[in-house]
Amino acid sequence: MTISKLIKKFATTLAGTAFVTLSGTTATQAISITPTSNGNDLLNEILGSGITIAPDSINYTGASGASGIFTNGLSSGIGMDSGIILTTGTATDAKGPNDSDKKTTDNEFPGDPDLDELIPGFATEDATILEFDFQTEGGDVFFNYVFASEEYVEWTNSEFNDVFGFFLNGTNIALIPGTSTPVAINTVNGGKPLGTDASNPEFFNNNDPSEGGPFFDLEYDGFTNVFTAQALGLNAGTHHIRLAIADAGDAFLDSAVFIQANSFSDSFKEPEPKSPPTPDFQPKSQLTPDFQPKSQLTPDFQPKSQLTPDFQPKSQPTPDFQPKSQPTPDFQPKSQPTPDFQPKSQLTPDFQPKSQPTPEPDTSIKDAQDIPEPSVVIGLLGVGFAGLYSRKKSIKCNN
Repeated sequence: MTISKLIKKFATTLAGTAFVTLSGTTATQAISITPTSNGNDLLNEILGSGITIAPDSINYTGASGASGIFTNGLSSGIGMDSGIILTTGTATDAKGPNDSDKKTTDNEFPGDPDLDELIPGFATEDATILEFDFQTEGGDVFFNYVFASEEYVEWTNSEFNDVFGFFLNGTNIALIPGTSTPVAINTVNGGKPLGTDASNPEFFNNNDPSEGGPFFDLEYDGFTNVFTAQALGLNAGTHHIRLAIADAGDAFLDSAVFIQANSFSDSFKEPEPKSPPTPDFQPKSQLTPDFQPKSQLTPDFQPKSQLTPDFQPKSQPTPDFQPKSQPTPDFQPKSQPTPDFQPKSQLTPDFQPKSQPTPEPDTSIKDAQDIPEPSVVIGLLGVGFAGLYSRKKSIKCNN
């Protein structure tokens, strides 16, 4: 091996080591949450065009710290970058990584009668509610949201489910797209165990440490895709809405609903563009640093239409899309690409197997590969200066 090649190989190895070191220390900008119990601040964050709010009608009910304003949501995979969060526990607990399978805050708050009616036989606790009166210029109302819970996957298909609802003039409009079925843990999930007896799994994202996760830089063990609550053809005048969520049966295991900023409007707001969640986040089950699980590539699917049984539209807008199929969020490919991996043969290009004859050296013409490149010369000068400085420093110390 020539001196030039030896130096080039050393430089390549050193550069690779530095790159890996720097990449390993890169911090991901995950979801950020600012707690607030101010109903005006919460409503202003989600208010969009074509809606007029009756100022004296805004009312927030809930524990201090149970709600807040979030940013950088796309980096954590929830399919919307900013908005508000209403929880049954502590809003800031939503921040990842998912280091607990049972995140809980008992706020010791009462439940809500409207939510009680959604789960007959159970009483709710720790309710958080934002309600207000509004008028819509276009006669319609839309807003985008995501439901998340620590009760996934353990309490899927059980009677113990936290509950939420968006009650417009007393009717819940938080429905599975194209149905009259309320969105809940038992109606949108991946089954228990995962893949068994699932309900609408195409709308579900698994993040449970007990089911191969976490896959997203978010605390909750599971969450839905972005849904759109809507009501079309509303009568002229003032309407009342209650955005509510609560624990059911007990105060353990928290849940949350995220509502997209500026989406509460009289016209449909497209979900924000998809982006791979948490590109630098490393789930515990992954070994390849740069591999992104397939479930991270499409967590923010946006169903495009929902039918509201209590409001019959004169004409159904078609702003949304409904894909024919969605990949299973928890699918883990058997093989993982390793784009940064360098095969051994690339690190030792000058290796000669014993069976190959050694070519006769040509002393008349100098091998072009032995002529150091400018980057190699600069590297040699740097090494030389470093050695000179070290020797000079040693001589000073001895004197």
